[in-house]
Amino acid sequence: MSNFLLRDPDCILIHIPKTGGSSIRRGLWQGRYDGPAFGEIPEDWPQLFRFAFVRHPLDRFVSAYADFTQIRGYKGSMGRFADIVMDESVGYGEERATRKERIRHHTIPQTHPFNCLDLADTVYRFEAYEAELARLAEKTGVGLDGLQHRRRTQHEGWRAVMDADLVRKLTGFYEEDFTRLGYALP
Repeated sequence: MSNFLLRDPDCILIHIPKTGGSSIRRGLWQGRYDGPAFGEIPEDWPQLFRFAFVRHPLDRFVSAYADFTQIRGYKGSMGRFADIVMDESVGYGEERATRKERIRHHTIPQTHPFNCLDLADTVYRFEAYEAELARLAEKTGVGLDGLQHRRRTQHEGWRAVMDADLVRKLTGFYEEDFTRLGYALP
């Protein structure tokens, strides 16, 4: 998605949507950052510790759907949302002029080159968010007192809201995320 040069303490957040990055950037770093840089880490940024958070692909999808329906005004079904997510003809880059492009931007696979995950020195897991934040704080020296969850939505887990057909389709779409990030296939 977008990368941020965090300041004081300095490091680089590779921000993959719906993995807690907004809480980190705006909460822990309290807005002390440069960026975003879309699809790259600029050459003129210093060589610093780079980190990212990842999330179970289907939980991330459900969280994105909740974000778009609860916060961003999307009125379509989860199935229609999935169709947009998997539509390779819809753009996802920096411009994001249409709602479909914004949906794609927030839901492309975490392992997609645009997300720059391969450039991370450390990858933390959203599923253990509090413990992983403690590890991040130990590594960087950032204080945890500024943490406030941003863009948090209310939703059930993917097993409760997806039928078998949708699970099958999305598992295929996010296959590389499951494989490379070590999440068990449903």
